[in-house]
Order: sequence, then C-alpha cells, then structure tokens
Amino acid sequence: MASIKIARGVSFLSALAAVNAIPMPNAQQLEFMDMELTQFMHFGIPTFWDPPEEFLYTSNPTYHDCHTTTIDHSNQTEGYYPCLNPNVFKPTNLDANNWMEASAAMGMKEICLTAHHEGGFALWPTKFSNYSVAKSETWIKAGGSGNVLREFVDAANAWGIKICYYLNVQDDGYMTLVENASPEEFIKNQVGMVHEVLTEYGPVHRFWFDGTKSAPKGTNITDLWEHVYKEIRTTSPNTMISSYRGDVCASTGTLYTNDGPPPNSTDTSNCQKPSPTGKYFHPTEMHGITIQEGPDGNSDAMPTYWFWHPWACAKNISGCPWVGHGNASRIFDSYIVTVGHGATLNMNIPPERTGQMNASVFQVMKDVGKALNDTFKLNNVAKTAAVSGSCPGPVGELTLPSNAVFDYIVTMEDLSQGQRISNYTVEYQAAGSGTWSTLVSPVQAKKQLGDRPDGHDPRDQYVGHKRIDLPEVSPTNVSMAKVRFVCLETLAPGEDVHVRSFSLHKKLVPWEQ
Repeated sequence: MASIKIARGVSFLSALAAVNAIPMPNAQQLEFMDMELTQFMHFGIPTFWDPPEEFLYTSNPTYHDCHTTTIDHSNQTEGYYPCLNPNVFKPTNLDANNWMEASAAMGMKEICLTAHHEGGFALWPTKFSNYSVAKSETWIKAGGSGNVLREFVDAANAWGIKICYYLNVQDDGYMTLVENASPEEFIKNQVGMVHEVLTEYGPVHRFWFDGTKSAPKGTNITDLWEHVYKEIRTTSPNTMISSYRGDVCASTGTLYTNDGPPPNSTDTSNCQKPSPTGKYFHPTEMHGITIQEGPDGNSDAMPTYWFWHPWACAKNISGCPWVGHGNASRIFDSYIVTVGHGATLNMNIPPERTGQMNASVFQVMKDVGKALNDTFKLNNVAKTAAVSGSCPGPVGELTLPSNAVFDYIVTMEDLSQGQRISNYTVEYQAAGSGTWSTLVSPVQAKKQLGDRPDGHDPRDQYVGHKRIDLPEVSPTNVSMAKVRFVCLETLAPGEDVHVRSFSLHKKLVPWEQ
C-alpha cells in the first residue's frame, strides 16, 4: 500500500479522504452526530414582554429584534425605544441546575442558549454593550446574580452538558437602532463579545449563528464574519460553527456531502446544497421544532413561539398542553424522523418567566427521555456488532428469538469511514422458509422532510448516522426467523460499506402503558 504524506495541520481522516475521494468527518463532527439530541433555549428579554391584546394572535407574536411591531409598547421601552428596557428582564427564581436536570432527563447532550439574540440583549455583563443583564436593576435588587451565563456555565459543567451559544453577531437591534454604533464599532463589539464568551464562559462546544441581519448602514458583513471566524478558530479551535455555515449544515435530508465550505476552516461562505459528489462532509441538524406551539399544530407552518410566553395557549385549539410538540408522543415521533433520518435534533425548550422549566414541560421531557431509553437502549430484540461488506449485497443479518415482535429497525452507518450507503432495503425470512421477502422497501422517489416533521414524513435513501425504519410487514402477523440489511447502492463503488450496528426494537413508552 502506498504511503500517505500528510501536510502540517491536516488530519489523518482528511488525508485519507483525499486518497479515497470520500469526504471524511473530523472528530468534532462525529461527536456532534453521536449527541443526537441538543436543546435550543430561547431565554432573554423577550420572555418578559407583555404585548397588547391585539398582537397576541398574529403569526409570530414575540418581540426579539427591537423592530418586530409598530404597535405601541412604550410602557416597556423607557428610554431604550424601540428595544425593551433591561428592567423588563426579571426572573423570579432563576435556577440553571433545574434546566440541566430537565435536559439530562430527556437525554440532551448540549444546550444552545441565546446569549445575545437579535435585539442584542446580552445575558452576561459584557464590556462591549450597554444592553445586558448588568442593566437589569430590578432583577439585581431582587437578589438576581446579574449574570445568567455564569449560572448557566457552572451548572452545565457540573452536569456534563455541552455549552452552545446562539450569538447573533450580524443582528443587534440595540447597537444599530439605539446606540447608532458606527460599522467599525459594531464589528469590534461583536467580535469582543465572541471573545468574552470563549474565554470566560466555556468551554464553548458550538456557536449557532442565525441568518437574520440588523447592522449599522455601511457595515461590511463579510469583514465582520472574517473577524469572527478568526477569533473562534484562533482562540478555541475545537469550537464548532453552525448551522448555515461552518462545520454543521441545517438540512432536512440525510446526505452529508456538499461542495463547501471546508469544515474547521476560515471560509465564511454559506453551506452549499447536499450533493453525492460533494467534496466536504457536514453533519445535518434539524431545528425549527419548539415545545410551545400555537394552533397550527401538525401543519408545515413555521413554529409560533421561540421564547416562553404564558399567553401562548390562549387561542390554542386544545388549550394547554399544546397541540404538536407540547406532548411526549409527538416529540418521540419527531425523534424517529429527525435523529432516525440521520440528523441531530435541536429542539427548542425554553424556561418560563420564573427562570425555571415549566413543571408540565419538565414532565414531558422526563417521559420522552424514558421512552427513548426504554425503546432504543433497554429493549433490543436483536442486534449485530459492526459489520462490513460489499455493495450491492447483504451486510448484517439477525437471527431472531422465536415469536419475536418489534416495532423499529435501526441501522447505523460507520461514518468514521465516510458516508457510503446511498440506497438499501431490509428483508426477512419467515419461520420455516428459506425465501427472503421485503420488510423495508428501497426508496424510489427521492423525497425531503418538511420543516415540522412527525411520524408521517417520508424518508430519503441514505442511512447516515442512524436510520429508524418501520417494518412494512407486521411481526405480529408473520413469525420471522431472520432479518437482514441489504445495501443496494453506494457512493463508493468497488469499496466495502460499513454498518456500525443493526438492531430491532420494541416500542416501550410511558404514555401507552
């Protein structure tokens, strides 16, 4: 075998990918996919906004960017118009350990907190803005710490939950509309805030950068991003950038390869569309799912509530708990078609105004965590170890105990070898028969998930990190002796494909017991 010469700063996996022409993930990307569940946590000054009655039932009745509405709200601005006055922020009993307990119960491995959302209100006493919790005198006088990030970081590190920040460097309503910062000041301050959280509130596992924009006129956005990337890559090289650029790409499919940008680089360009001939590997994240929804429920409309609002259920067709993702069954279904379609699920579950998780939501999170653990970790009907084989052909076979009953077929590809499997089927042998029959059909039409996935969304043709399939033939109707995974197409012709695990599971959830 020819030797591989590796240039300085290039990982072994990247060098191997160049030889094999198969894009390889780096260690951070593999770890990201293994997390499977991460929690978006929208918490900040919009949590405490009291909108006028006529604004409650519009399409997105929250207030986070200082210019959402022209409806009079001067009673909550007081010198900061059009932004909300920092004294509006006043949690009565903030407890970050409560957040971690709820997240851990559901199986979350990371929390992505809105350290500075679109309005610019910072959850730490930053030196680079006059719009932060340091100005929340009402909260501080009532015994508040004046530093949400410090409480968050201390609790996250104690619980072993990774730290992620939503920090919108190109959207700061206060700095743009109230302070009237110059473009140069704006860039300096945004980069300064990134440096602060990297050096004082970490370790930062990931930044989640949004696409919205509110910056002073004349701001060179490309220059801003170049400075931000340089700060991150220099100060904290292992910190990931997501979700429309950088190291992770938001997507509704299971194909991880595209033509850019190169991961772990200073290339600030946006994620390209997935392509089977792509040069780079990007894990996918599925977001846009939030615990507190309006009456649209199962529709494909955008979620209604990102920040917690006590009035969110006022016109909900079922009151509270909510239609849609406010119940454990729907969240479980969403896991099946997000994580079970190869993505990492980033679900928004924010604290309420007390600064703690809502009690009913906490119970939902516990129920979901128990269901996932009992179904996919404790209730294996049959499972193989890692196995490799040629494609097309069978790769992995299970011999079932007699009268085995299962609800889910779970296949995981070994992505440390790159993504290879591009279509497949699952087959079974009935007891006493030597004939293989179809249990999961191959994908004929290539389909995409909607932005509000539930158990009825179609799958695409890839396996990726994890594929959860439902059997098309019920094991309660047919006694099955064997089940096997069959690779039909590959992105690496002539080379083996690698299955990390192949298993069958019986659904075991607390709400059906």
